[in-house]
Amino acid sequence: MAFVDLEKAFDRVPRKVIWWALRKLGVEEWTVRLVQGMYANARSQVRVGDGYSEEFEVKVGVHQGSVLSPLLFIVVLEALSREFRSGVPWEDLYADDLVIIAESLEECVSRLLTWKEGMEEKGLRVNARKTKIMICGSNSIFCKGCKKWVHKKCSGLKRLTKDSDFKCSRCQGTARPIDGRPQSEVQVGSDKLDVVASFCYLGDMLSAAGGCDLATTTRVKTAWKKFKELLPVLLSRHLSYKTRGHVYSTCVRSAMLHASETWPLTKPNLQRLQRNDRAMIRQICNVKPEDVATTRSNKLLTLLGLEDLNLILKERRLRWYGHVERSSGAIKTALDMQVTGSRGKGRPRMTWKQVTERDRKDWKLSTTDPHDRNTWRSGVRSAMRAASQLPGRGSTDVDVAPVPAR
Repeated sequence: MAFVDLEKAFDRVPRKVIWWALRKLGVEEWTVRLVQGMYANARSQVRVGDGYSEEFEVKVGVHQGSVLSPLLFIVVLEALSREFRSGVPWEDLYADDLVIIAESLEECVSRLLTWKEGMEEKGLRVNARKTKIMICGSNSIFCKGCKKWVHKKCSGLKRLTKDSDFKCSRCQGTARPIDGRPQSEVQVGSDKLDVVASFCYLGDMLSAAGGCDLATTTRVKTAWKKFKELLPVLLSRHLSYKTRGHVYSTCVRSAMLHASETWPLTKPNLQRLQRNDRAMIRQICNVKPEDVATTRSNKLLTLLGLEDLNLILKERRLRWYGHVERSSGAIKTALDMQVTGSRGKGRPRMTWKQVTERDRKDWKLSTTDPHDRNTWRSGVRSAMRAASQLPGRGSTDVDVAPVPAR
């Protein structure tokens, strides 16, 4: 995976490229001329000390602060992507955040070069210092003969690397030893890009090893940071507990649960989130350390008007599951995709689909059709209300002492 960063993206788009992209995507000519009129004779000044510089004409970039500017930039990247793509799109493109995905490092570098050269022809520039490469599946190697991923323990190799000519023992008879020193840099054209084990994409931490351990740990740290910033408000005696709970849910919990719809949480992940959530709630309610053992979490949640964190996580996953099932694009294909290859020893990790199927079974939504948006949303809401009224409200009966984020 290549995470591409564009250098001063909004300030470097040539105006001619904007008009070209609008026409390429079929925008009517009168609309193009209307946008051109907005950008005609655009002038600016720079504040210097107590005064301003002379006016100068701005001929590149989109207007700063305009609600139309992000849309125009997206139109440019979409038009460029249609120039480079061939077949199934293997890119994640959100505004100026671009991820290029490939099955091998060589293919990823080739696609990155195509994007880099194409964007530079249109006046955009890739920031090589901030562009990163992440190599996933480091415990397996791809066999050229049988077209399958072979686990390290079955390959006969002591160390692995990306080798396009590797053949497993079944195809070749004996495994050929190769140099498996880990890569720290990748040469892309004249630039050297860093190889990283994790990357923050759209606010969520992605790890080369997979799973959501790093994501949950990062979100907990972010939540504690927001909590400390809002501590004067959350501890204010001039606000009711309901108001404090609303502020906590809106500002702190939302930071903790960002992108949680896509997390296939394990038990340690869930316990980490719940433990830190309760620590913050007890601090808001001024529960002293010596009173933790006798204070039930249910009472504090009711006092603040909050729902159990586990129920909120299930609701978020199921609502997103409905969106995925109703989709007809690549996101639905990825959900039903069967990944080939061999697993390591031990119990396999639960996939996101398996977690959502378990949630549907727990909330008795197995017969509810997710393709009907209104029926699915009302079913999820009803199931959550029913679950919140059950004794114990999930797993909040377990009292855990407040601990700092790990």
